Amino acid sequence: MARLKTDLSSPCGAPADATARFYDGAAAGYDALVDGRDDNVAVRLSFCERVVSIAGPGGVILDFGCGTGTDAAWYAARGHRVIAYDVSPGMVDVLRARCINEIAAGRITPAVGPLAAMETALQGSPPVAAISANFAVLSHVRELKPLLQRLASHVKPEGALVASVLNPFYRQDMRHAWWWRSALRSVRTGAIELKGKVTSYRHFVSAIREAAEPHFALVEVRAASRSALLGALDSNFLFVVLRRRP
Repeated sequence: MARLKTDLSSPCGAPADATARFYDGAAAGYDALVDGRDDNVAVRLSFCERVVSIAGPGGVILDFGCGTGTDAAWYAARGHRVIAYDVSPGMVDVLRARCINEIAAGRITPAVGPLAAMETALQGSPPVAAISANFAVLSHVRELKPLLQRLASHVKPEGALVASVLNPFYRQDMRHAWWWRSALRSVRTGAIELKGKVTSYRHFVSAIREAAEPHFALVEVRAASRSALLGALDSNFLFVVLRRRP
């Protein structure tokens, strides 16, 4: 998913139009790129299983940064009502084609554009049991706190936000000069930053914990995958669970 658009562009520091355009251009080939790798397929399944374990039977799931709808379809097939939100019209167009039957049946409600579009889609819905933010959606957001505060208002007490975020200490990243240049600034920013067509922020766990308060408590962090030798250093993604405080 691209960075947040219009009504959160200032607090997140995000040139969201450019990022949305990037994902619009990538939409047609996105599934082949991401799910063409066996390790990504395994990470996706593990993540989705964790989300539904938190949502509980029939719990409403907000798929935040839904992309092309792979996760949304998986949740809906297991009895969940899904609000599927993304800033990229191109990605949501793919979702609409993939999930045409689920949308017609009311099991998936797509929303696209600024956060106001997501909030309109949530009107009249029961409180969200779990927010799913898969494949580094939050890693496109520079300032997490304003976003997390806004998302918390839609989550029922003891519900949770489950996110896969980019690991700031991923071994393969640490082999590059950009990582070390950004590391010198990270004491101030709380993240390893990689600039490009889409800027990403590898937030430190301590920064995520601080941004989550007071509405969420960080209750779980684990590597999406790990090697016997180097453990979490070999995992590009971390799974993070933020529990909604009562």
